[in-house]
Amino acid sequence: MAQTTRKKIEVSGTVQGVGFRPAVYRHALSYGLSGYVLNDSTGAVIEVQGLAGDIESFIEALSCRMPRLCSISKMDVTETEPVLPDEKFEIRTSAVKSEEFYSIAPDLAMCPQCSREFSDPADRRYRYPFITCGDCGPRYSYVKGTPYDRANTAMDEFPMCEKCLAEYNDPASRRFHIEGFSCPYCGPKVTGFEDGVENLKRGKVAAVKGIGGFHLVCSAIDESAVERLRKIKRRPAKGFAVMFKDTEDAAEYIEISEAEKLALESAAAPIVLVRKRLKTDLPQNIAPGNGYIGIMISYTPLHRLILEECGFPIVVTSANITGDPLIIDDMVMDENRQLYDSIITHDRKIFHRADDSVLFVMGDDAVAVRRGRGLMPSAMEIPVQNKGDIIAVGAELKSSISAVKNGRLITGNHIGDVESPGTFVHFRDSFDEIVKNYSLDPGTVVCDMHPDFETTAFAENYAAEKGSRLIKVQHHHSHFVSAYVENEAEGDVPAVVYDGTGYGADGTVWGGEFFYGNCTEIHRAGHIETFPLPGGEASVKEPWRILASFLSVQELSELFPEKERTLLSNLKTVSGNRKFSPLTSSMGRLFDAAAALAGFTGRVTYEAEAAVYLESLALEGATDLSIDFPIEHSDAMVIPQTHDFIRKLYKLKRDGMGSIELAGVFHNSVAEMTAKAAQIVCSTYGTDRIIVTGGVLQNRILLEGVKKRLASCGIRALINRKIPACDGGISAGQAIYGAINA
Repeated sequence: MAQTTRKKIEVSGTVQGVGFRPAVYRHALSYGLSGYVLNDSTGAVIEVQGLAGDIESFIEALSCRMPRLCSISKMDVTETEPVLPDEKFEIRTSAVKSEEFYSIAPDLAMCPQCSREFSDPADRRYRYPFITCGDCGPRYSYVKGTPYDRANTAMDEFPMCEKCLAEYNDPASRRFHIEGFSCPYCGPKVTGFEDGVENLKRGKVAAVKGIGGFHLVCSAIDESAVERLRKIKRRPAKGFAVMFKDTEDAAEYIEISEAEKLALESAAAPIVLVRKRLKTDLPQNIAPGNGYIGIMISYTPLHRLILEECGFPIVVTSANITGDPLIIDDMVMDENRQLYDSIITHDRKIFHRADDSVLFVMGDDAVAVRRGRGLMPSAMEIPVQNKGDIIAVGAELKSSISAVKNGRLITGNHIGDVESPGTFVHFRDSFDEIVKNYSLDPGTVVCDMHPDFETTAFAENYAAEKGSRLIKVQHHHSHFVSAYVENEAEGDVPAVVYDGTGYGADGTVWGGEFFYGNCTEIHRAGHIETFPLPGGEASVKEPWRILASFLSVQELSELFPEKERTLLSNLKTVSGNRKFSPLTSSMGRLFDAAAALAGFTGRVTYEAEAAVYLESLALEGATDLSIDFPIEHSDAMVIPQTHDFIRKLYKLKRDGMGSIELAGVFHNSVAEMTAKAAQIVCSTYGTDRIIVTGGVLQNRILLEGVKKRLASCGIRALINRKIPACDGGISAGQAIYGAINA
């Protein structure tokens, strides 16, 4: 007679809020097993009892036949004593552990099944603005505690009606033991919908309460409405995102590849940066001076309703003034009521801000630009031994908080630029939230080396108060580490790190670097030739000033006849004074100089605006022309010669080359130089792979050009995909560095 056995299975990963327990219940019944499943703070606990072969089949089902959004990172199986009698399998009340990790899923876009119900007049949730199930809907943004039970979410204020409760308790229902669902009778209510839609149709601006914060929206085919929205946001040039009902609607305005379509329709439903169509009904002021436009599809049923009623796509942007954190409180929106014409809101609370995620598609790869709603919080297994809890505070721009606990990297929501008081408060709240939610006891705090960053000062003060170890990591080493670990590199590896500006190990401004090393130590294998930044920060805001170090006063005067010659002469003089004009090796600033040559003479209103302008020009052309970007190298140091290169570009401009072709030549030449320099470095160290990272390398023309040229000479480029290559990935690199070196 076969012997009854019992096993305890402890599961961690994304197993809460994704239909894991109902799936476990069904598998257990199908194999004739008794026992239970419950959520706890670390994930889920299962005990199953039955025949040994049936239990093994059940465990195999856990590994390969789970809900699509479930992700098991760890499964510990132990033998335990059988319980007699034990004749049924049940879903038990959740347990709470202290000092443990938790695993809440990100906020998820409306799934295909809910979409069908939403569109079915015969369904009782027809056009219901909060339709959801185990595969979709809010998770992170409306959770107030763990484990993931209804009582720990914003839905605790909406008790289930009899019909919903019957679905919850019915194993045959797809909402069996799903915590956050409701119906028009018992769920949240929308207010202001009709008025808001009517105002949108009249070209006005409406506020909309989304999953992770309030948005301001307007018609995406009304140029004057878009212009008014820019004035409200105090955002003169940075591109807006456009929301469509679905990818079929988007295809009427934008050319979308199959890979981009898959990204748009994924559960994360991010903003995807796609090429602009030359002829489109979308006005140019949605993304002026930009070759790409961010698009997304209606990821909530409320957005779907708005788009169906309007009959046109809408611009969607966060309701906060540029530089401030996302708004999640109705009272704050009421205080700003004079800024918009209507508000479409509801009575379900938002507990956590969640900016939209942003990515682009290169080949078949989705490359993260910003990790937000749909992609966070998420845990990544990293190959480090447990050295206590690590927390990292990121850089000054595109800030985020990351932590490492028990060999897993967690990165919180995109915070933004920690420059305004409001955003710094959001930064501190995010820090406290991660410490609390993951029961962290940070023995190590990691920050950037830059002495003037607010995040550095915060880390210093926190470490002093708590007695934690403080580790400072050079900015570009953090970029290096993020790409190194994401690509599972081993041993010493060379790298190209192109960035805006980062505080160098020697106290100067770096940003166009070649390295060789690992996650503990790197050394500089080269850098682009340094050049002055006349007036320091002033030249970052007005890129034409950078040319003062490359050109004569007469040449500057011919390029910029509207500038007074005295100003140009003084600028040239200042460029030789290191007190007022620090030297930099920044590739981002070299892009700025080239953008000024190509016609960008205004003031920068958002980070990388000049570089975006230059890229947009290059996208308009199709030149293969490049010019020599000379490289000097000795003693294993490569030094691409920036002065020589910019002088050659200037001569092309002087001899009549147009801005579009000039921009193309610049991109081709930098890609060619990068590949040649990388070859030298790889040859020096005897390797056929190289890390390629940094914010500048989110420029697709450059990244694709470098990858293609490296591949042609047998070198593999290791790039960021999940962790952003820009400063949004700095905290992840810092946290990994801390985990390895604590």
